[in-house]
Parts: sequence; C-alpha cells; structure tokens
Amino acid sequence: MAEAAVTAGHQGQSDESRGRQGESSLTPWLLLAPGTIWIALFVGIPMVSIIIFGFWKSGFAGLQPAFSFTNYAQILGRPTFWKITLWTYAIVVMTLAGVIVLAYPAAYAIWRVIRDERWKTAVLLLCVVPFWTSYLTRAITWLPMFGREGVVNKLLMSLGLISEPIELLLYTPYSMMVALWFLYIVFMIGPIYHSMTKIDEDVMSAASVLGANPVRTFFTVVLPLTRPGLMAGSLFIVVLGLGEFFTERVIGGAQNPMLAGLVLRQVDIFQWASASAMAVLLTVMTLVTVSIMLRFFDLKKI
Repeated sequence: MAEAAVTAGHQGQSDESRGRQGESSLTPWLLLAPGTIWIALFVGIPMVSIIIFGFWKSGFAGLQPAFSFTNYAQILGRPTFWKITLWTYAIVVMTLAGVIVLAYPAAYAIWRVIRDERWKTAVLLLCVVPFWTSYLTRAITWLPMFGREGVVNKLLMSLGLISEPIELLLYTPYSMMVALWFLYIVFMIGPIYHSMTKIDEDVMSAASVLGANPVRTFFTVVLPLTRPGLMAGSLFIVVLGLGEFFTERVIGGAQNPMLAGLVLRQVDIFQWASASAMAVLLTVMTLVTVSIMLRFFDLKKI
C-alpha cells in the first residue's frame, strides 16, 4: 500500500507539472494576442485593402472590382511621377543632412558639456516636451515664423539686414526644409546621445594620454563609436521624410509636391485606385530604401 501511495503521489505531481508547463507555454501567446489582433485590424487589413484596390478601377460610382495593372502602368509611365520621386528623395537627403548637422553638436553638448545628470535629464526633457503635442500642431506653429509679419522678417528688419519684409520666406522649399529640420531633430538627438553614453570614459582618457587632441579624439573615437546611433536616427528621418505630406502642403505651399502629397492629391479627386497604387509604390520604395540602409548597419549594435 505504501508503494501504491508513493506511485499515486508521483503521478499527481507529474500531472500538476504538466499542467503548469501547459499554462506557461500558453502565457506568451496570450500576451501577444492583444497586440497581434490590434496590428491585424488596424495595419494588416488596411494594407491588404490598399494592395487590392491598387488593381481595381476608379469610376463614377467609386471603386470598380477588377484585376488590372493599368494603374501601375499609368503611374510608372508618367515622367512627372519620376520627377516627383527624385524631388522627394532630394528633400529627404537634404533634410537628413541638415538634421545631422544640427543634432550631432546638440547631443555632443549634452553629453560632454553638461556634467550634472539632472541638467542632462532636464535638457533632454526640453527636447521631448514639444513632441507631447500633435505633429499637426507643431507644423502649423511654423506659419507665424515665416509669414510677412513673422518672427524671421521682424528679426532681420530689426538687425537692419532688410528694409522690408521678404515675401518668399513662406510657401517655399526653403521654409519647408527648415520646418522639417526642427520637426525631426529629436529623432536624431536621442539615438546619437544614447550611443555617446555607451562610450567608456577610459577610452576617452586613453586617447588623451596617447596625445590625441580633442579634434582627433572626436574623429577617431567618438564619431566611429556613435555611428550606430547616427544610422538609427537616419532610419527614422528617411522613413518619416518619405511619408511626409502635411508640412509640404502647409509650409511649402504644395507647389512642389512629394510622393505622399501626390497620393493625397489623388484622394482629393476621388481617384482611389490610383491613390492605392501610388501608396503601394511608396511603401515598396520605403522598404527598399530601408533595406539598403540596413545592409550597412546592424540594429543589434544600438
């Protein structure tokens, strides 16, 4: 009887352990379920719908089900589309260059100039606070900056550099570029600063002991070690820039549309099928661009 009791006890423990293993194996799936369902409903289904609509036709009654490459052939056959594509990539490259020039010194100053950790946190918080408001609000706030009676014109007139307000500050590619620099700058400051904080102080001290001046230390130590943060920030800027349409329309005056703005214009005239095809092409271009960038950069290094 004792042996039977021991056997029954072992069997009960094994059943309990199997039950716990079953529960533990289900736990990750249960945790993933809400996010997976959310992505499927609000990302997956819309993306699949856009891909399908790209093969349909637009008519007076709306979208007409069909399977045709007509939309893609018409879009890719237009010289205007390729001009806008080149213009979009030019804007993205110039935006990226400007953001790097502005963000890198800012991140470096926070890392090396400010010694108190509390002040570092405060400055980083000041960089992030504007992003607590919506993107639309932050973009619209640049209108008073470049207007005829805006801050820039008044500053230039007070300095005696101009005698009357400059009319061409607003609704130009230049004003759009400046707005994009400051709208995107925090996406570059954060990754670069994060990479800088991972640099060991002993490495900096060793460079100084070996006779390297601050300039040489920067180019031989700091810049190579912050390359992961620089590339991560570049990914953010490129993806955001390729999908930009609001700043181009509001600040740039919609005179030189970008690809995302071109999609929006097709929606405005109820060309849903053409807009869907353009959206698919823009998505493919973005994925290809990001893939090319990732060939030169490993995300695991961040």
